[in-house]
Amino acid sequence: MKEMAQEVLEYFRENLVAALVIALFAGFAASKTVAHGEKGNFVLYLIVGLLGSFLGQYAMLYFGLKETMEELAAFRLFFDFLAAYIGSFILAALIHFIKPN
Repeated sequence: MKEMAQEVLEYFRENLVAALVIALFAGFAASKTVAHGEKGNFVLYLIVGLLGSFLGQYAMLYFGLKETMEELAAFRLFFDFLAAYIGSFILAALIHFIKPN
């Protein structure tokens, strides 16, 4: 498990700008999907997006999708966004249900 987490962090270091942009958009989209009427801010979207992106990338490695991602290199950004959105959605849903009104 620790090796997979280190591999995900290394991937983020190699693609820092893309990872930050994808995390910001995924965090925004997931937060607005879960709680569309609530206001958020840039930092919240970025944190939710980064944690969700980490969760999504970790899940892709855990389920053995790394080889598939290497074969579909042209669509890597799309799959990164999809994984980040799904992870961010799960995280935003947990935050939305746990936080007090």
